[in-house]
Amino acid sequence: MTHNSFLYPTYEEHVRLHCDGVSLHSDALRSGPDALPFPDLYERGMSAIYQVLEAMLPGLVCISAMGIWEDRPDYPFTAFDLWLQTAEDDGFYLPMASAVSLFGQNGIPYFHKSVL
Repeated sequence: MTHNSFLYPTYEEHVRLHCDGVSLHSDALRSGPDALPFPDLYERGMSAIYQVLEAMLPGLVCISAMGIWEDRPDYPFTAFDLWLQTAEDDGFYLPMASAVSLFGQNGIPYFHKSVL
């Protein structure tokens, strides 16, 4: 069975980047977690976003950005949401406007399709 089709494109994967303020790692890559190196942009960007949010939410444990991973050398990851995990095992998605602002200020591409 071929996986290069409309229903299962081989050039894109949905992955989650996790940042705890110290390290950045991924999951859900077909090639395995952390199999591909992250461009410095993502290491710096996710760490900076974590630092901003940690100052506002002292119980923050980690942040996770879900997005699309494509085989592109400069910008392989495009985010489409931002999850904040707190120490009490609670968490929440950041509102889209806040996520867009944080990703934009830190150089991480954000995917958004507006409804016409």
